[in-house]
Amino acid sequence: MVDHSFYDNKGPFTLECISNKIGCDLHGDKNKIIKDISTIEHANSSEICFLVNKYKEYFNKSKAGAFITNDKEGLNEKKKNLIFSTNPHFDMAKVASLFYPNTEYPSFFFSDKHKLKKVDRSIKVSDSSFIHKSAKIGEKSEIGYNTIIGPGVVIGRNSLIGDNVSIYFSLIGNNVKIYQGVKLGSEGFGFIMNKNNFKKIPQLGRVIVGNDVEIGANSTVDRGSIGDTEIGDSCMIDNIVHLGHNVKLGNNCIIAAMTGISGSTTIGNNVIIGGQVGISGHIKIGNNVTIAAKTGVMKDIEDNNVIAGYPSEKIQDWHRNTIILKNLRKYGKKK
Repeated sequence: MVDHSFYDNKGPFTLECISNKIGCDLHGDKNKIIKDISTIEHANSSEICFLVNKYKEYFNKSKAGAFITNDKEGLNEKKKNLIFSTNPHFDMAKVASLFYPNTEYPSFFFSDKHKLKKVDRSIKVSDSSFIHKSAKIGEKSEIGYNTIIGPGVVIGRNSLIGDNVSIYFSLIGNNVKIYQGVKLGSEGFGFIMNKNNFKKIPQLGRVIVGNDVEIGANSTVDRGSIGDTEIGDSCMIDNIVHLGHNVKLGNNCIIAAMTGISGSTTIGNNVIIGGQVGISGHIKIGNNVTIAAKTGVMKDIEDNNVIAGYPSEKIQDWHRNTIILKNLRKYGKKK
């Protein structure tokens, strides 16, 4: 569900209005009132979502009020409201823009009247920093020079925010350390192609950071598109790490420098990720997994595995294959 403390909803709209706006055929109740957008897993009866093949398992149990889909044959008999589209992802982005027209390219202009004038006496704020008047800062927190805390942001108690940090669309727990140059709540890399043009997908989620987390200098955490990007409790994130939109990071995870995690990847608890690791999007990494430095992860990883190589495999297999290749080169030269 979209957090309306961050985003201004221009709805509701009837299904007839929505289908006309995006130029698609409607099968169902044209007078049905739709109040918001959501994911298929979490949508309620007054929300609309999109449906493609990889989400079909959720269709029958979804409570969504309407679906944008390209499956005209398979779903037409169901007693649900359907909008038929040749490109559901693209048209869902258009619906998101209909409900939230100011989010495609949000404004970052603030005047002095938007600035928070008074904070608790236990909070230390550097003179050159800007805190929006709607933000909330916990007791005994410190904020460094040239840092910007955007509208609606919540920062918990005893948190340390370094210099040149920008935080937007974020809810942050207690005892969190965010070091120099970190960007939280930045724009996710969200767009969808349609023939020869592309549509920017409004980023309508948040960044949620748990308690006792440390995020190293110049790291970037994108907010979710629909849904949130989440960092669990007691995670340690090194410098120059990128978490894409809708990444879910469990508790007690360690991520070394220059690692990039693509959007909508879910990572379990107690995971250790070495430096310069690249992780593809929309995959699941289990609990207690260790990923060696420079590994390229492009498929799901089950619990309790140690992974290495490109493409990734169990580290024993990677070592074995490395030795085999070395011997092949060695004996090949002798011939």
